[in-house]
Amino acid sequence: MIRVIYEWQVKRENLQEFSEAWEQTTVLVREMYQGAFGSTLLQDGLKVDHLLTIARWSSEEDWRNFWSSDNPPEVTKMSKLGNLVSIKIYEELGNHISK
Repeated sequence: MIRVIYEWQVKRENLQEFSEAWEQTTVLVREMYQGAFGSTLLQDGLKVDHLLTIARWSSEEDWRNFWSSDNPPEVTKMSKLGNLVSIKIYEELGNHISK
């Protein structure tokens, strides 16, 4: 399992629309692409225009297959609403979620 962390800069006036595009994208990607397990959207408490989206994939190969495909228009919409600063891939070594 991997986590892919996308760092974004999004103008305040685009935050709501970006959030909606992220949600639509996440739903579509989970439905359409093998190995996609959803995403989390985080906002910096001090710099509200700084966002992270953290996607969970079964493997780097599945994630790369997604990026080499014709992506849904919502992915493009996110890129028009915000500036993608960086992408980092992390191997998930553990995961514990409390109830």
